[in-house]
Amino acid sequence: MVRAKTIKKEDALSKKKSEVREYSVTDTFEKGEMVYHKVWDDTGEVIDVGTTDDGINKIKVAFEKVGIKTLRMA
Repeated sequence: MVRAKTIKKEDALSKKKSEVREYSVTDTFEKGEMVYHKVWDDTGEVIDVGTTDDGINKIKVAFEKVGIKTLRMA
């Protein structure tokens, strides 16, 4: 009897971590993207995208070390 070869599937978290983008105020990000912040040396997931009352685009990121932060974006 021949056994089927088992293929391991990459879980969603490790896939997201491999697709981390470095944060830059000149870039745009979408909810669910992974962001690396160089100054804080921390990685987090974009949990909200929006605009401030005065029209500045912003993202809210849940970082692993520094917690939830709101950052500007283009």
